[in-house]
Amino acid sequence: MKYKNLIIEDTHSPAQESDIKTLERTLGKPLPEDYKAFLRSCNGGYLEYDILLEAGKTSAEYLSFSTLYHVSCKCENEWDSNPFELNQAKQQAGFPNVGVLPIGGDGGSSVLYLDLRKGEQVVASVSGLPQWTGLRQDSALVRVANSFSEYIDKLTISDETIKHHIESFKVTEATAAATIDWFDSAGLQWRTKFAALWNEHVPFKQV
Repeated sequence: MKYKNLIIEDTHSPAQESDIKTLERTLGKPLPEDYKAFLRSCNGGYLEYDILLEAGKTSAEYLSFSTLYHVSCKCENEWDSNPFELNQAKQQAGFPNVGVLPIGGDGGSSVLYLDLRKGEQVVASVSGLPQWTGLRQDSALVRVANSFSEYIDKLTISDETIKHHIESFKVTEATAAATIDWFDSAGLQWRTKFAALWNEHVPFKQV
């Protein structure tokens, strides 16, 4: 399905109001209206988009928090559900008792949170990378957006992701059409920037 023009797969049944209220009681804070609107519509899912994180004045990189968690009291022992992930987080030393909710992950150890203690900002706990990568090695807590809506609006598809996908995906009529829809959902600039590469790999569906 689409949410604000973004393609989201593996969505869940719309969140029940009782589940949202139970989560709010556990969290100790009311959820922002924009996040509740997302839960009532998609209730989590998989979205393959990137966001540019600035970990410092000179350090920036694209990351993909491709899994957004769902809420259901019936799934409180299920990975990738808000209740389960919140209970797991509260077992960590120093994790706030009130107002911080895990809402997504990157498939590894980096996690996306709603921090409601002062405002409605979205923050990311980003794990350091191995030295051999030549990239950031220190873990960091980075403010990503001032609200969940702003976070969604900031999502994009990086040039690296586009290039890698064009060069590696199994080309068929169906996958080519799906890829165009996915790329277009983040803007049409790719059609100019990657036209030559795309047309080389997908000669039967030129852009």
